[in-house]
Amino acid sequence: MFWSFLKRRHYLGIDLGTTAVKAAVYQGRQWLTASVPAPQGGLADSQAMVAAVAEAASRTGWRGRRAVTAVSGERVIVRYLRLPRMTPEELKSGMAYEIENYLPTGARDMVVDWAILDAGNGAAGDQMPVLLAAAPREQVTGLYQLFHAAGLDLVAIDLVPLALCRALAGEAAGATVIVDIGGRWSNLVLAREGRPLFSRVVAIGGGEFSQPGITGSSRMAEMAQEIRRSLEFYRSQAGTAFNPERLILTGGGAQVEGLVDYYREELGVTVIIGRPGTGFNGSPDPALAVAVGLALREREI
Repeated sequence: MFWSFLKRRHYLGIDLGTTAVKAAVYQGRQWLTASVPAPQGGLADSQAMVAAVAEAASRTGWRGRRAVTAVSGERVIVRYLRLPRMTPEELKSGMAYEIENYLPTGARDMVVDWAILDAGNGAAGDQMPVLLAAAPREQVTGLYQLFHAAGLDLVAIDLVPLALCRALAGEAAGATVIVDIGGRWSNLVLAREGRPLFSRVVAIGGGEFSQPGITGSSRMAEMAQEIRRSLEFYRSQAGTAFNPERLILTGGGAQVEGLVDYYREELGVTVIIGRPGTGFNGSPDPALAVAVGLALREREI
């Protein structure tokens, strides 16, 4: 599922964040984790990013080479489709002809993949939910080269919404909103029974929440409004009710003082700090949610 290079398990999950490179791997019934600062130039500073990835991997103490990362950015396209029910083979044949209808620039110079999401997502009996993703070919190639230079074998490139749902599968029963709050950006995911229904990136980071006075409060209010807008958009597009039972906060900004109470009062739902990897002696650090979800790729929780 999504840009696999090898079909093996037991992976080191590497989250290439804007402020930190985080690594996680499950070994010997425990999580080995590490976090190192990301270079100021991000992926554009390739040498510094190679060093950061190599250091994060080394600090975990894991001696393997197989790694999984996630692709993100403005040029990454994610579509949630409802298609007539068919077999994976039929879907593969049909998508070859239908990609132009779903991607604004078609598949030219893009690496395209798709996955059938769990039919238990509430889709009608004659339809099935399908996640379609496309990333620029040079971005995918660049990630492969980055990991190779860091001494790792990149076995797959995943998507952040899938990694988050995988990491929080033990807590994301029913209708759930997941907000992974990074340093500069946040990932907002609507999920049902641990499967993503809709996702988007919001240009609000946890560092803004902790700013003094009206600035921090204003950005917290803006995030609440973005959650409401996402819920309204999904309901209008899907034509079905989606009433979340809980909001799960993860990411480095999830533990900003007062955040849980604020969103509980503002949105009127149960709000919790996510525990990534519950069921696998979960990691106590919500900042590692994406890395943990990547490490759990293709595992059942």
